[in-house]
Amino acid sequence: MITRGVIKNIKTTSVLINNSIKSTQCSFSSKVNYDEIYKKHLKISEKKFNKKEIIQTIKDNTLFSWNPTEAAANKALIMEKGEGVYFYDTDGKKYIDFNSQAMCSNLGHTVPEEVIKAIEEQLRSAAYAYPCSIVTPIKAKLSMLLADLFPGDINHFYYTSGGAESNETAMRMARLFTGRHKILARYRSYHGATLGAMTLTGDPRRWNSEPGASGVVHFMDPYPYSFKWGETEEQITEISLKYLRETISYEGAKNIAAIFIEPVTGTNGILKPPKGYLEGIRKICDETGILMVCDEVMNGFGRTGEMFGFMNSQEEVIPDIVTMAKGINGAYLPLGAVGCRDRIADHFKVNPIGIGSTYNSHPVTLASAYAALQYFLKNRVLDNVKTLEPVMKKHMEQLKQRHPTVKGYRSLGLFGIVELQKNSNGDPFIEYNGPPHPAMTKLSSDFVENGLYTLCRWSSFFTNPPLTINEKELKEGFEILDKSLTNLDKHFEK
Repeated sequence: MITRGVIKNIKTTSVLINNSIKSTQCSFSSKVNYDEIYKKHLKISEKKFNKKEIIQTIKDNTLFSWNPTEAAANKALIMEKGEGVYFYDTDGKKYIDFNSQAMCSNLGHTVPEEVIKAIEEQLRSAAYAYPCSIVTPIKAKLSMLLADLFPGDINHFYYTSGGAESNETAMRMARLFTGRHKILARYRSYHGATLGAMTLTGDPRRWNSEPGASGVVHFMDPYPYSFKWGETEEQITEISLKYLRETISYEGAKNIAAIFIEPVTGTNGILKPPKGYLEGIRKICDETGILMVCDEVMNGFGRTGEMFGFMNSQEEVIPDIVTMAKGINGAYLPLGAVGCRDRIADHFKVNPIGIGSTYNSHPVTLASAYAALQYFLKNRVLDNVKTLEPVMKKHMEQLKQRHPTVKGYRSLGLFGIVELQKNSNGDPFIEYNGPPHPAMTKLSSDFVENGLYTLCRWSSFFTNPPLTINEKELKEGFEILDKSLTNLDKHFEK
């Protein structure tokens, strides 16, 4: 039997516990002096950090992408400012950017005044709008411009925060539209770092995310690393497409929602599709009801010498869905998009798309893209890419003639790669996904020491400068490459 005394003790204990919790909350909160934090950072904001302070703070308070943070921080460049095709570190040293950062700073490091103005005006007028129920004038204008830029009936656009999210969105759209689950993607590919996009990815960056998302099946490219489908483009296309048809028969066409491809393969080799290959995939998709999805995140907006990578075909090829980011606004702000054909858009006009995010259609990022694309058109940036394409190939050929370590090169527009060899047999310094080689490590550091920034990957390096580069600056970059390769030649095994 519960007595009044017991009840009283229970109530007293409850009050004590509640008071103790409140006391703990108050004491924890009272330890945080937000005024002092503000005052501290008011001083810090006005202080110029030296290199040592920057790197130490980076180590203390951040994590790097992809690589171990400690090692990455120790060799990181510090960018203090950018200008044109160059950027400068805290010591004032100038670097020519020969990779457009992540193949994205297509308009260089000087933000056009009209882009700055567009961003500022949008910030002052409507800095944010909830995309589920509110639209903005800038969303209408950018969508109209993109519809004008894309061929065929790619007239409808969904906006994201970047390329990986765009590919995730395209995966879901394809599955919802077709009612099928499987998706085919190629081995020599990269589609982004989120779970679905990373599962689409064929290269070893995928491994740390496995088992990944379900339903993705990889197939071989027209250009495998270790063998050839044929000696001519026609043979390569014929056998590649025959192999793709067989893969589809194994998986069941009725089960496959989409085929994802980079029209021109990016970080896995700068590989232009052989003649008839894109047309062949389009035909297969038409016959089977599979959607053709082109990842234009890196290709798009002029990088390959065409407005979009899928336009590097002999006959007109119109994908069903296109994903994009990077060049859509020169990476001045995070933005991606997905474009689709009318019949797919018609489906989602009456069926839920089942996707949404806070930063979808962010008006400030859309304003940056609308202004950046107008700048791109006004200044005929695509013409500049076409003009400099043969100039870059000439410089690449000169590197091959001068350096025994240069095995070969490929380029399309201002999208290039130089492949290296350690002997006359053509053996690479680093096998596919192999361990680092000291000669390649030294080459990478020589590039930096000599004032050039680019990406080295295994036994190759990239030549992907901003699309606004001029002939003199392009020559300057290749002179640095030439100088740096002289040291690499010392490691050539005769």
